Order: sequence, then C-alpha cells, then structure tokens
Amino acid sequence: MYRVPLLLLAVSPALFCQGQAARIVFDGTGSAVNQHPYVVFNPDPNIATNPGAYLVINNSNANAITFAGALTSNTPIIKSEAEQNKVRWAIANATGSYVLPYSTSGWSPDGAMPLTVQITGAGSGGSNPSIIFSTFNSLGKPGGGPVTSGWNNDNYRPTDVTHMNDMPTGLVNNSANAIDRFWIIDAGEGSFAYGTRPTVNITFGFDPREANLNGGNSAALNASNGNLVAQRFNAGLNKWYDILPMGAQSGNTVTGVTPAAADFMRSWTLSNTLLPLPIQLVAWEGTCNGKEILLKWTTASEQDNAFFTIEKSRDAQIWSTIGTVPGAGNSSNMTSYSYSDNEGSTDMAYYRLRQTDINGTSTVSNMIAVGCGRDNGIDIVNAWDDGDYLNLAVSSTADAVYDLTLMDAQGKIITTRAAQVINTGMTTLRVDKRGISTGIYMVQLLNSTNMMSRRVHLD
Repeated sequence: MYRVPLLLLAVSPALFCQGQAARIVFDGTGSAVNQHPYVVFNPDPNIATNPGAYLVINNSNANAITFAGALTSNTPIIKSEAEQNKVRWAIANATGSYVLPYSTSGWSPDGAMPLTVQITGAGSGGSNPSIIFSTFNSLGKPGGGPVTSGWNNDNYRPTDVTHMNDMPTGLVNNSANAIDRFWIIDAGEGSFAYGTRPTVNITFGFDPREANLNGGNSAALNASNGNLVAQRFNAGLNKWYDILPMGAQSGNTVTGVTPAAADFMRSWTLSNTLLPLPIQLVAWEGTCNGKEILLKWTTASEQDNAFFTIEKSRDAQIWSTIGTVPGAGNSSNMTSYSYSDNEGSTDMAYYRLRQTDINGTSTVSNMIAVGCGRDNGIDIVNAWDDGDYLNLAVSSTADAVYDLTLMDAQGKIITTRAAQVINTGMTTLRVDKRGISTGIYMVQLLNSTNMMSRRVHLD
C-alpha cells in the first residue's frame, strides 16, 4: 500500500502506473490547509501542447483508489481539466463500486465532485478491458474560475460529440441547459475495449457553481432547483436523446444513472430535465391501402409528450392539420402510433408530425411523401443553393435510379450526373456548382419511364 504525496503530471505525454494489487491512498484526514495529497494533471486542453497523460490503475479491486477522510469542498484529490488526461482503470470482469475522487481544478475553493461507477454486471471480452475516465469544464487554463463564455458547452465538446442542440427543434444550441462540464466514462477505447460492456449504476458528483448562472446559463439550470439529470451522447446515431435522461438530483449529486450495457456510451453531461438535449423519432412512414393512407411512427422514448398533430400538404409548402393522436406522456420504451388518412388520393401527398409537450412546446418532424395508385410517385419538392452546391430534395414512393442533367436557359448542358439513386421517402441530391455562373438553370431527372424538371436559380 502506498501513501501518495503531491504528484504533478504536467509533462506530456506522461504515464504513472500502480502495479497489480497496489493501491493509491489519498490521506485527507489532515485538517489544515495544504495537508491533503492530490494529483494534478496538466490543465491545458490544447492537444498540441498537452498530448495528455494516463494514470494507470492496474488493479481490478474497487479499493485500488482509496480516499481516507471527508470529501469536503476544500479537499483537492484528482484535478483534471482536459479530455485527454485520463485515468485507465483495468477493471476487467470484476464488479464493485469504483470511486474517482475528482475535484475542480484551479478554482478556489476546490470543489469535491467524486464520480462513482458501481459495476452491477461484469463486462467480458477484450485483451486488457479497462474503463477510461476523464472530466473537464471550460477552464482551459492553469488557474481561476471558468471563463464567462464557459456556459457555451458547444465550444469545448468531447471529441465524439457533434452538437449540443435542443430537444424541441434539434437545431438550437442548448448549452444554457447543460452543466458546464463533461465526463468521459469509456468502456470501448482502442485496445482497452470490452467485448461486452459492463452494466453500471453511476453517481455524478458536481460542483454547483458549474450549474449556476454563468454567462448565458438558464436560471432553471441552477443547482438549487434540483432539475439535473444525466445524459450520454450516442455517437453512432449522432443523438443525445435516443433514450430518456437518467437519474435524479440529490444535493450535489445525480444518482441512479443505470444505462443498459448497450447504452453505456463514452461522453456524459448533466442537463436541465425541463429542457434536455434532443429527441427524435426512430420511425416515420406512410403506406397505401387502396386510396387510404396509413401513417405509422415510433418513438424510442418520451418525456412530457402531450400529443401529435398530423399535418398534410399537396405542394410541400402549405400545410393543414388533418388529425391528432395523444402521446404517451413519459415513456422509456418503444411506443408505436398510427393514423389513417381517408382522404388520400392517387396524387402525391406530403405529411409531417408536430409533437407538442405538456408545456406547449412543439417539434416538427421531417417530411415524408406518399402517393397511392401510382407505380412511382416522385417529385422534386425543393431546390436550394448553399454556395458550393445545388441541393435537390426529391420525394419518392419507391426506390429508383435517375440520370441528372443541369442545363442553362438556352438548353445547353452544363453538367450531368449519371445513375443517381433515389430512395423511398426523401432523398437529397447535391450538384457541385462551383465554376458555374449566376443565373437561371433547368435541372432534369430522367430514366426510361419518367422525366421531371425544375427551374433553379444559382447565385
């Protein structure tokens, strides 16, 4: 057993290891200032100047890191403020309650925020299965509190996180409703990955200063409101909200975070349960039964979902309401819905869902196209110039292949794209327009059985 003095891990890359059956014991029983041993990682978040460091715990026992004494607000233990500064704990197929005694770094007084991962079902597989831990906020410098703009988590997301968008629209940066910190809890990193990840019960300790008003944070995020829940980012689906947020706030912790092994993802944060990060449908389609159109959709989870409104359009521009379906309220399971449009026809029609929460906030789904009585209802429903590309939104009731031709006003062919695949539903085709002059053009889709065209303006 080792009692660890002050250790500064500021040279990168660095590696500090404890061998099998060894332990790191942080003795925090001293009551005077500067009597607590602690580990400091280089806080520089720039990977060019701080490639990172591993603190390797090659001991699967839950007591391999032990803290003696009380975890108080002025007890620094492990200070880490960069994603690439990691603790690799070689837990293998063991179970138990593993505590990472983290504290805020360079922000006086140091805030104790232990991270506890209780492994309730052992993982398996892998040559050296380990869980990789890291945590960081907006600090990004050796001392002082987070910068004023630190509320904007979009500026310092983990490397696998692509957005911090809101739940109602999925388009607006919702950092104001997320705590100013991320945690990495990774059971799938490189050669240390598990074959089957363990099942866990996580408790996040946090510094309430990172949840309170700071720059642009929402007042509802304030730690004293008790609204914090945990969310993880699904990098495979590019979503925060493919499952419901987990856990509940109790003081300066969020407890009871129990993802299934398949949902045990890498990057985590705490968000305001009143307005968490995005939710999206997992299925939304329309099929024909004669002239009747059957619309079906499925949600992976729901929170405060009051009802769905079904909207219909003949031109994908002007929409009207044709019906409503009650929502499930709150659900963490797959929920399926359906609605029949008895006014369907042989012409193409467009549908979208408007989901409304109990507080009146609404979200609009993507558009689908359905045409009954036609071998292949297909149409160019929208076209826009994004600066580098001409984009075409094409709706179709069946898979098809078309040749694309872009012509000028005199009928001269400017460019062609052979064998463009059109999928059932909505497909976006992109044509590189760089080098093409500003003006009015005609885009044409053609195959052996059908032809359609649309005028477009290129800037």
